[in-house]
Amino acid sequence: MTPSVHKNHTLVLVVDDDLVIQMQLRYAMQKEGYQVLVANDGKAALSIYIESNPDLILLDAMMPVMDGFSCCAQLQELNANIPILMITGLNDQNSVDKAFAVGAADYITKPIHWAVLRQRVRRLLQMHWVMKELQSRIEKEQLIAKITQKIRQSLNLEIILSTTVIEVRKLLKTDRVIVYRFLPEGNGYVIVESVAPEWQPMLGKVFEDTYFSDKCTYNYQQGNIYTIDDIDNAGLSQCHIDLLTELQARANLVVPIERENNVWGLLVAYECSRPRKWDKLDIELLIQLADQLVMAIQQAELYQKLEIANQKLQQLASIDSLTEIPNRRSFDEVLEREWNRLEREKAPLSLILCDIDFFKNYNDTYGHPAGDKCLKEVAQVLNQVIQRSGDLAARYGGEEFALILPNTDATGAVYIAETILLQIRSQNLIHESSKISSYLTLSLGVATIIPQATSSLTWLIAKADEALYRAKETGRNRYCIHQ
Repeated sequence: MTPSVHKNHTLVLVVDDDLVIQMQLRYAMQKEGYQVLVANDGKAALSIYIESNPDLILLDAMMPVMDGFSCCAQLQELNANIPILMITGLNDQNSVDKAFAVGAADYITKPIHWAVLRQRVRRLLQMHWVMKELQSRIEKEQLIAKITQKIRQSLNLEIILSTTVIEVRKLLKTDRVIVYRFLPEGNGYVIVESVAPEWQPMLGKVFEDTYFSDKCTYNYQQGNIYTIDDIDNAGLSQCHIDLLTELQARANLVVPIERENNVWGLLVAYECSRPRKWDKLDIELLIQLADQLVMAIQQAELYQKLEIANQKLQQLASIDSLTEIPNRRSFDEVLEREWNRLEREKAPLSLILCDIDFFKNYNDTYGHPAGDKCLKEVAQVLNQVIQRSGDLAARYGGEEFALILPNTDATGAVYIAETILLQIRSQNLIHESSKISSYLTLSLGVATIIPQATSSLTWLIAKADEALYRAKETGRNRYCIHQ
């Protein structure tokens, strides 16, 4: 079905140096309801085209300064995607061929037959609007495909939303496009925005306006879409006018983003410089993109839940269930990571291995539940002694614990070891079956190295273990340092 010509929005440029013909053409086009601009020669026509972008050009072939053929050729160089009806007094095949060669869509000869002119103008405009609508539909379908692909490729909701508003504003050639996010309280804020440089940004702005909370939320829940072509002639309430004025809007198109029967937010296009008649394709585009954004939101929320679950699983896999400090697996991962980092930085790494003295006797005397409680208390002391975020206290195995101390030299490691012994003694944990004390004690082995390619993690652990063995052999309740 051929669409009707949009007369009220059709701009015709008449280019003719003959004032009589020029006036006749202007009158004929205005009588048809078209808006008309006039130029006296081809050079002036180019300037008017660049400034006004008309829908059709009536172009006389023979003119001073720049003739119609040259003007038509230059319009093609400007990628003028509009119909040009050449008016020529030269009724010969060469002139006709030349007109078509330089880009004319059709021609008419003088003297002008006005009924023929009107018919050809209408036909050219109909073809122009059909092609323009087809091109617009193709571009919008490509945008939807692009956003859909972005959703499939990215789990980052902010990137998807930002891509959407940027591409929509570019395609609709409008001044501002936002995604407005509703908050539980009924107000909301601009979560993403694409705005032309001459207009004030609204990104992150919170709107407390009662228009949204009192009225629009319910209406949007019904799936309503709002179009305002001109805020001055739309019969709006004062609070709505104030809101649109704050957004510097003269016209807007609003589509709700619904999530599980609730309005998650709004996808909004604003025309700030002038009123605008939103066409069917504009509305269809935003509706389809709002549907795509719902998918993106669902996907992002599922991903976020999965990330939280994975973090919990990771935490469970890295934490000792009894003492609630990092386990041997976590110890191995952190020690390797810090070794590699400090090898690059040529900085020291210290390791302390700790062992509860006569722990088997403790379990035999007080029972395993008491032994478990003892392990928890020792772990708590070790965790309190380390002060820096990069330090790690871990359960190494059984009644053994380990401390990883990055960027810590031997002096610093000895200080930590002495502090551990003092803190354990201050706990006054009774251990009647110990062979060296009435209270619980620890033995510690300390080793320090500057990691390098000629050494290894195995070497550091072995030296700390040797120092721990020496502490036990020389009486326990002490620390020894690898020499």
